[in-house]
Amino acid sequence: MNTKDCVKKIWAECFDDTPQWIEMFFSEAYRDEDAVTLSHEGQIVSALMLQQYAMDFHGSIIPTGYICGAATLPQYRKKGYMTGLLGDTLHQSHKRGDVICALIPADEALFRFYQNSGFSPAFYINLERYSSAHVFYPAKEYIQRADIDTDEAYTLFNNLMMERPCCIQHDRTQWHQIIADNSVDGGIPIFLADAYGNGCAIAFTVPTDEDSVRVTDLLARDADARLGTLAAVREIYGNIPIEVYGYFDAPAGIDSPRGSLRIIDAYRLLRLLAEPYPGLKAAIKVHDSVITPNNHTYIIERGSVLINDGFRGTLDYDIDIEVLASIVFGNDVTARLLGFPATRPFISLMLD
Repeated sequence: MNTKDCVKKIWAECFDDTPQWIEMFFSEAYRDEDAVTLSHEGQIVSALMLQQYAMDFHGSIIPTGYICGAATLPQYRKKGYMTGLLGDTLHQSHKRGDVICALIPADEALFRFYQNSGFSPAFYINLERYSSAHVFYPAKEYIQRADIDTDEAYTLFNNLMMERPCCIQHDRTQWHQIIADNSVDGGIPIFLADAYGNGCAIAFTVPTDEDSVRVTDLLARDADARLGTLAAVREIYGNIPIEVYGYFDAPAGIDSPRGSLRIIDAYRLLRLLAEPYPGLKAAIKVHDSVITPNNHTYIIERGSVLINDGFRGTLDYDIDIEVLASIVFGNDVTARLLGFPATRPFISLMLD
């Protein structure tokens, strides 16, 4: 059995995804070079995918790993295989040049499990909930466009995504995968245009088992186009509750944990952070038990970063890699309290 078939077998046995969704993933998104596996007595018993994405970060685009499908066959669990596999994966991520690595835990308990490997629960969404009685009243009229798998729709999507600081981005191939994922889940994408035919909003919707609809992301040029999109959701699905996995500018949401982030290359991350903030000064000693090349003292000053392990001055921070992530990718409160250019990251429309 080849690697793809082994990974697919583990996926089918360990997750409750439908056969149709599994076929979609392994035909549209799977690549042998992304598969990381662990074997016992010649059999692959634990596997995950380390996919390649990118994130905009303080004016730069940084290579980003994304872990999905992490699973161990039931009879081989509680033997430390997944912890070992995660370690191998993080080393591979570092070797191929990723600056950070992201994942979306399947349940709340797994946030704590991944923290043991240096992941910080940094990704949040602004969760909005609307009852079945809620009505949306946009001021303008909008037209629903029929086809979303087009260069025009992707250009609008990409432009709106790039307006979000510190956001996981999707290339044209991944855009096609998002559409395939939405379709196999029984969802309906929404592409709105204004009265002049100009694209102005995009959303992906999926019906849930609770007789409601989930909007897995909503991007709009302005607040009225956003209202128009929610009105379109109401028109399509009728009077059922709506749940929106919104960005941080959502008007009526509650911050909810969504995913975890791990720093893979501390030097490159801090250098890219320092460049646009020449007034930032900090001495940071970092401890990383998995990716040992991160174990240094970093001096940030005048827009640059110097590694100085012989530093004898006062450290501003003496922290492990997980805490560093919680500082760099903190919220506005973190930024104000620490005087650090923290920016909360955002993740959406992954194949989870």
